[in-house]
Amino acid sequence: MLSMEKFGIDAKQLKKYALIALAYLIISSIFFYPMVLDIAAKVPGSGGDVYQGMWGLWWVPYALFTLHATPYFTSYVFYPVGANLATQTFSPIAGIVSAVFQQVSLAFAYNIIFLLGFVLSGLFAYLLAHHITKNDTASFLAGFIYAFGPIHSIQAFGHLQFTNIEFIPLFLLFFLKMTEERKMKHAICAAASFVLLTFMGDIEQGLMTVLLVFFVLAYMIIEKTHRNKILNKKFAYLFIEMLAAILLLGSPFFIGILSGLNNAVLSSVNSQASLQYNELYSPDLFSFLIPSQQNGLLSFISKSFASINAPAVAERTVYAGYTVLLLAALAVVSEYKQMFRKIGVFLVPLILFALLAIGPYLQIGGTVTGIPGVYLLYDLVPFFNVLREPGRFDIMIQLMLSVLAAVGFMELENKHANAELKKYLPVIFIALLIMEYNTLPIGQSMLSSMYSNATIPKAYAEIGALQGNFTMLLLPALPNYASNTPALYPGLALFYQTAFRKPLVGGYTTRYNASQIFSLVNVPLVASAQYLQNGEGLVYGSPIAVNYTNSTVFLLGAYNVGFVSVIRQAYNITELQQITSYLTSMLGDPVYQSNDTIVFSTLNIVNQAGRAFAAYTPVLFGDSASIWQPGWVICGESVTCKASYSDKWFAANPAYINMYSPNYTRINITMQAFAPVGFQKEYIYFNNQPASILNLTPSVQNFTLKVGLNPGINQLVLLSTTNSTSVYSNVGIVNITFNR
Repeated sequence: MLSMEKFGIDAKQLKKYALIALAYLIISSIFFYPMVLDIAAKVPGSGGDVYQGMWGLWWVPYALFTLHATPYFTSYVFYPVGANLATQTFSPIAGIVSAVFQQVSLAFAYNIIFLLGFVLSGLFAYLLAHHITKNDTASFLAGFIYAFGPIHSIQAFGHLQFTNIEFIPLFLLFFLKMTEERKMKHAICAAASFVLLTFMGDIEQGLMTVLLVFFVLAYMIIEKTHRNKILNKKFAYLFIEMLAAILLLGSPFFIGILSGLNNAVLSSVNSQASLQYNELYSPDLFSFLIPSQQNGLLSFISKSFASINAPAVAERTVYAGYTVLLLAALAVVSEYKQMFRKIGVFLVPLILFALLAIGPYLQIGGTVTGIPGVYLLYDLVPFFNVLREPGRFDIMIQLMLSVLAAVGFMELENKHANAELKKYLPVIFIALLIMEYNTLPIGQSMLSSMYSNATIPKAYAEIGALQGNFTMLLLPALPNYASNTPALYPGLALFYQTAFRKPLVGGYTTRYNASQIFSLVNVPLVASAQYLQNGEGLVYGSPIAVNYTNSTVFLLGAYNVGFVSVIRQAYNITELQQITSYLTSMLGDPVYQSNDTIVFSTLNIVNQAGRAFAAYTPVLFGDSASIWQPGWVICGESVTCKASYSDKWFAANPAYINMYSPNYTRINITMQAFAPVGFQKEYIYFNNQPASILNLTPSVQNFTLKVGLNPGINQLVLLSTTNSTSVYSNVGIVNITFNR
């Protein structure tokens, strides 16, 4: 059995490390005091990602120990389509570790993992810096810098996976020891650290660490005094053993991910790996100099530069602090004669990660300059470009700076300070770092924006206790892209699911696919609730004037929905009255009401669904789909769909009309259509089969299409001859009517 002594750790060292960890815990408790004071019911962060993080902690043990299934796929969200979690923001080890704490509450478990991430980040960065400096005070400063740097704090407020960055410095420590001492124990510990940083953190951390290894090895090959450490058979064997240990220790997770990968999943990932997306989440050059907006003492400065870090504050805040930069600069200046040999292993990755962090093109003062960045080359590397937010490279920058700052502090203490000043140096620099790094909310507004309540209405626990197989629909179910937190309510639905434990029609994942969204917008009620949340009234955006209630009830039955719940805070008083009145007229009186939730049962209505024909157009969000208002319009993430359009409806590609029929029946579809740009063809498909071809001219023509409807949902698709998704395409269609 391996003992602590075998790894070079004695009881005295353990006591010292425990005291250091306690110090970081005390600092964490002060910085995050609103959470600590209500640790079982208040969590750091706001928006859908926070609730998704809590859901992920719950889902892993629930899938493994209750459902006895892989956690990498779930039918519990986006029912009946389900969700592949292979490439989602997901921390399976954190879920397993948190299982025991979930007995108190899910919020408590989340907060324990949160605190653990800061305490261990500080401790392990301390160990790395101590390996280099052998100076306790300097190393403690390094741990403080890495653990409480704004890039860590602002990412952790909402992104649980980037709370747990503690194993990156631990991996680097063991990797450096492996190169220096050439012992197998260091290779095994490096492997274990890599598995932990990848699956207690996330895949992006794993990819960044692979880059770190590449940069460190490249430096060692170039620097002649380090070259012999790695260009030998012993190191090659150790490196192979480390890789083998990573594969062995991580095999349960690697197998789960690989088994879940398919073309659809990879397509979803790549859709967010475009250079345009990368540019949006790349920090401005000034962002490196602007304090975090979470800094209670210096937020007045960040407010003056809010536009610099918009629209993705968490991704574009990369402030390391002037104190840290000063100490790191002192390290470089003090060691300049032997700089490359002594601190190059940290300086070279620092420079390279800084070049990657600025993204595809340099941004200065809110302007994209057009000056190309190294990221353009990185983007060409297969698979690695799934790391979509270049600003996250600053986590590696912060680690390198923390060690360099420790070296700089040691130089200042040893060479530039007298005995009297040495007593006060630690206090001075800790005070400066607290001023630059604190996350103390000043005022109620700041407090509300930084922390979220994590309590669940009791109705959901009561529903969870009910026997039987049924699903839940919580409204609003679609993201609201007109909001600063578009995924807040879909994320909240995930959190509530941890109490009712039934499949959810809807939900939230970091990467949606078209099938998931279509399963939602196919329900007229879901689309209407979305319009209501956007302030457009309880309407279904279509020129087809029919009653959609029948279609909604049919689909509630098809999706096996047992209860429809309304999240009250998503709507104002007037909107709430509209949706509850409509649901009451359709489903009867609510079975539960509280200050935050209204619940309706579908028991008395879904079995009677399907009494009349209905036609409607689904509302699709995404670049390849359209929404039919008084005019065709593409609704992407940056489009609010809140405009007035002309009286004519111009075709976008493709256009969908769904038709529900209670039985076999034939109908006539009439429309007027023309091609304003000249002679064009409009192809019409019915239930995935070619139905007709309209030969259009610049003059308006009348067309009639006869189709036979099957019981249930039928779909008509209109496709113009080009692949254009422009709003004003080649075809205009007006006055569509349906007659039986």
